[in-house]
Amino acid sequence: MGGSAFSLLLSSSSFPRLPSAVYEALKARLTPVIQSLYLHVAIPAEAPGKMDHGDLDFIVCSPRESSAYTLAPHSVNAPHDRVKAALGASHCVLADGNRTSNFAILGRTRCVECCKLQGENDIYYQVDIHVTENKDEWDRVVYFHSFGDLGMIQGLVARNVGLVLGVNGLKYQNPPHPTLTLSTDYDRISKFFGWSNERRHAGFNTRKEIFDWVAESRFFDPKYFKSSGAGIKKVKPERTMYREFVLFANEQAARPGVTTMDMEEVLRRREDVRNEALVEFGWRDEVDGHVRLYEARKRLKCVFNGTTVKDWTGLGNNWRGVKIVMDVVRKKHEDEEGILQVLMSEGEVGVKQCVMNAFEVCLQDPAFPPKYGGNKDI
Repeated sequence: MGGSAFSLLLSSSSFPRLPSAVYEALKARLTPVIQSLYLHVAIPAEAPGKMDHGDLDFIVCSPRESSAYTLAPHSVNAPHDRVKAALGASHCVLADGNRTSNFAILGRTRCVECCKLQGENDIYYQVDIHVTENKDEWDRVVYFHSFGDLGMIQGLVARNVGLVLGVNGLKYQNPPHPTLTLSTDYDRISKFFGWSNERRHAGFNTRKEIFDWVAESRFFDPKYFKSSGAGIKKVKPERTMYREFVLFANEQAARPGVTTMDMEEVLRRREDVRNEALVEFGWRDEVDGHVRLYEARKRLKCVFNGTTVKDWTGLGNNWRGVKIVMDVVRKKHEDEEGILQVLMSEGEVGVKQCVMNAFEVCLQDPAFPPKYGGNKDI
């Protein structure tokens, strides 16, 4: 049901679902209107077999400048009042930037296709305009939202091999290290997964065709497949196409001769695919560098602390003196990051030498070591 954006203004019954004929007529009428406002305009391809629609979604970017108005500097939006007027919208919920604005357009009360839903009351069509920041984002959003739940289904296949595929591309998560975006090129991503770009671009006539296309992925293997549990988000019940795919996958897994794998094998296969993805998209060195740095930081905490400095310098429990030495080391090497580089290049021996050099400098001060100190480690 459309109209959820206007629940505080209008009842849900004011937004009947649109039969395909009404939807197509609305799309044909409004597409030129939106194209007069934005350079790039698309309506994501619908899922095959969809009989009615809750609303009409436009994905747009690059507002056109008109002689009637001047765009604000760096704006990604056509003026909202111009959009509302061009659509003939009665109500709107507006959002600036690369977000979605909602428009309620008064329907034709004598429309034959909807007459059984309308009665004598006014009905509205909800039109959503999702503004993207640039052409690259526009391409990604159009791709991921085409063919109904297909993007979510592709994301589920990716999750099964330890990767994240969404509207912002293919990502590699490896906590506590930073999440990496491996690629935002969906043609390249599809090739990696083993999905035919040519077949997808040609379109699909049935949901079964879509499911068969997804199953062509070299990473879709029924004996490894799971649709719930850790790492997989719960999907809303209205995602019927997604649910149908899960049933399709479960049927594949239930075929004679297909045996499920134990968790150890599942995890081993997942790590193999993740490593392959790093190599394929050129991120292997980057990830290895993050891991080395993370391990070095953990090691630095064990090497450069009050206890080790106390032992190396022989300062005993004179913690104020220990702190002074450590502060001299930090200043000399521009804080912990500089000491970390010493550890990574010269090891613990190098860090100890830095400490002893700082200790020698401190000994030149007649007031060192101070007489009083706390009783807490540094």
